[in-house]
Amino acid sequence: MTLLSLASKQIWPQVLAVLHERPERLVLFHSTEQSESLGPAERLRDFFQSAALPGVNPPTVDLRPVPHDRFPQVVDALATVSEESSLNGSNCRVNLTGGNKLMAMAAAEWCRLAEVPCFYLERDLRVFRFLPVGRDLQPQPDFKLDLHLARDVDALALLRCQMDAAAIVSPGQRLTLNQQGQRMPEVEFSPLLNRHHDFRKFLMWDVVETEDRAGDGLEYAVAFVLLKLGVPAVHRSIRLSPRVLRGSGREEGELDLVFNWAGKLWVVDCKDRHAAGTRIDQLRTELLSQVTVTPRLETLLTNLAEELRERDLKPLKEDLLVASEAAGLLGRALCVRRSPLPVQAEEFATSRKLPVILKDRLFPGLRAEIHAR
Repeated sequence: MTLLSLASKQIWPQVLAVLHERPERLVLFHSTEQSESLGPAERLRDFFQSAALPGVNPPTVDLRPVPHDRFPQVVDALATVSEESSLNGSNCRVNLTGGNKLMAMAAAEWCRLAEVPCFYLERDLRVFRFLPVGRDLQPQPDFKLDLHLARDVDALALLRCQMDAAAIVSPGQRLTLNQQGQRMPEVEFSPLLNRHHDFRKFLMWDVVETEDRAGDGLEYAVAFVLLKLGVPAVHRSIRLSPRVLRGSGREEGELDLVFNWAGKLWVVDCKDRHAAGTRIDQLRTELLSQVTVTPRLETLLTNLAEELRERDLKPLKEDLLVASEAAGLLGRALCVRRSPLPVQAEEFATSRKLPVILKDRLFPGLRAEIHAR
């Protein structure tokens, strides 16, 4: 069977369609726009040809250029491929999910004329099918894909296929549970977390971390919780660098945790720092034990707290934005923090639909997100 599809920035409709349809051949129609269509098509070709789908015979992948703004030429391009390979309704399907609206309309028109079935994949994994009846395309009952159809696909391979503006310069660690971690009851987690337990004792990894950094403990704890909740593997500390000609090589950012779950690519941003207000309160308490806090000193402390909040806000927003963009349109990003975000950062996260999970509620918070229906 041959699957004809329209390439766009989002990779999941292509990956899930191939996993569901199991085509022997995949033809990706793409425009000349590098970031929107051509680049993703090339990365998808490399992804499928690298045998990134466990247990699935990889399809042969054929890239075909089409204009993004010429309806007749898009129809003609599909017709040309059909004539070359003797495609018809018995050996061909069309995935309408990618491309722009005009390209999708043109592909649907070709399906109507050639009497070839087509389908559209919604974000909630619902598949809407259309069958040719006479000279019309008739909608069929929709159905939902298995949430874990792509369960065994490596999250790092998906991330490499998804990303455009940045390259992965360090793949970090791939974490799984060891036997001790598999046996540990959930009720023992909170007491261990409160005692600052090193959760690496419950994990296995492929690469040894060469340096200990502040915040590593929370990342390992969050990874442990995700694995206990059913996630097969979690990638930690993926470092990114701008993909530009003669770039400086300076790292652009870091993705704390990345995993593949329920037909989505998930990115988790973890920070275990005290909020600016908490740090100033600690300083105030220490000063009170030594000297009398005068009105002048109180004013200075208040101004310092506000300055620290403003200084923390910019990198905090950047971290949240990197996580959100890396997950992609059909992905999910989560934020884990020791304490609630400042109001401005909370509003920023809310505007981008980034759930904020507090450190003392990791199991219930993460369970509610990854097992949401």
